[in-house]
Amino acid sequence: MKPHILILALAFITTANAADKLAVISEAWQKSLSAESSGDYAAATQSVFAFKSAGGESYLAAVRAGWLCAQAKEYEKAVQYYTSAAKLEPRALTPHLGLISVYQAQSKTEDILRAARAGLNIDQFNRPLLLIAGEILYNQKDYRKSEVYFERAHKLQPEDPIALSWLGWAHISQGQAKLAAPTFEKLMQINPEGYFVRDGYAITHPGPPPSPPGQR
Repeated sequence: MKPHILILALAFITTANAADKLAVISEAWQKSLSAESSGDYAAATQSVFAFKSAGGESYLAAVRAGWLCAQAKEYEKAVQYYTSAAKLEPRALTPHLGLISVYQAQSKTEDILRAARAGLNIDQFNRPLLLIAGEILYNQKDYRKSEVYFERAHKLQPEDPIALSWLGWAHISQGQAKLAAPTFEKLMQINPEGYFVRDGYAITHPGPPPSPPGQR
């Protein structure tokens, strides 16, 4: 066989082997998805391991294994896999969001806060993480620090009443009713039936409540 024909034949073999490998990897991933849709999280996780063993990306395997273990309420394993995924892709937010969901399921407040802060170290303007961290700090009565998070979340989406309300209550809890007054005036305009909105307005505006529209 001539050298150039041999080289071409080897190239075809290599390509075929690569295609076969990709097919095995893809099949394992699809099996994992199918098993998950059937509620068989154990089989779905085993298929993830097969995916990785066949040459699938380690990060994808780790973050998916974390998700599947969380769905199966195997929280310790989920934490291990999500932590591994975070190490494999230090700039990825998904592992930290996964850890938060696992810790929330277990009511582990300090761990939730730690995971939220780790995510904010990657993306300091992630609004859901800002609200999560702010709420935990508020419930811990660390109102000044919670205010920082709520204010940042509010600046990102000024029209949203959730961060605005939290910000107002952070001010009230620090004895800054006058500072919170404009916040609750705005909330009474856009979301008067919101959670504790009227209570906040009553505190910041002593006296009779405003009349509903059309009832002057």
